[in-house]
Amino acid sequence: MSRMPHFPIPFDAQACTALLELLQQRFAVDEAACVPLYLNCLPLGYLKEPWLSYVLADWPHRLAHRQDGVWLAADDWLMLADALQNMAHGWHSLGYLNGWRNERFAVEDSKGRALFALERAAFRPLGLCSRAVHINGLAETEQGWCFWIARRSPFKAVDPDKLDNLVGGGLAAGERIEDALRREGFEEAGLPEEHLAGAAEQSRVLSLRAVPRGLHREWLHVFDVVLPAGWVPENQDGEVAEFMLLPPPAVLEAMLAGRFMNDALLATLDACLRYGLVPADTPLADWLRRRREQAG
Repeated sequence: MSRMPHFPIPFDAQACTALLELLQQRFAVDEAACVPLYLNCLPLGYLKEPWLSYVLADWPHRLAHRQDGVWLAADDWLMLADALQNMAHGWHSLGYLNGWRNERFAVEDSKGRALFALERAAFRPLGLCSRAVHINGLAETEQGWCFWIARRSPFKAVDPDKLDNLVGGGLAAGERIEDALRREGFEEAGLPEEHLAGAAEQSRVLSLRAVPRGLHREWLHVFDVVLPAGWVPENQDGEVAEFMLLPPPAVLEAMLAGRFMNDALLATLDACLRYGLVPADTPLADWLRRRREQAG
């Protein structure tokens, strides 16, 4: 058995067309409804209603609503971060903002330098960009190469029972990608460090989509990990109901049936493009490559 994933039969043209239509539907964004948000003169987010109105009413420091966007400013990043945190917490207290996690993500500039940390629940209302790690788990069986796919717990607040990558989770403020990979790998799948040794980032893919809470913008750091035959993932944090080792036809069927979470769908298709399941000369491949190029 070879250790390089190989899939001899690609998805057919009809399947690729259906997948493209699914992606275009799920990742559609009405740009006209998104107002650029500038924080201390840097373009860092986007505002949609009703969050635009909430910001204009509640921001306590310097504010300008101009034709090119909304400009919020404070004397320094610490003051601005405190004001955003307090504003978002006020929305949560009033029942406007659900899903408060008491976890903070880093807000970064265009070069990836962290500016400040903010409650993760506030990222979508403000259209801020976060980061996450995703692991495509692959294993070779007697029937060929397969994907390890997780089914989320039915008790999850977000996307219960949906299908996910072997591992997927956000980067906390101040956390390195490799540390998040190890932490999430163990928490979600019981991955020992030796199975992650030498794991290299395969792609950095932009997930951009409208959500009820605002705008989801997240860089997906996608890793592929080849796992030993006979090894079975074991969830540690109660967030996964089961793991399934699925061949490509079953993965394709689940994707087309809408069973995958959005970002897991994107990360899985990224691997499908990499290993030839998505033919390189299809419009679907062009769409997926553009997501990679935007992350470049």
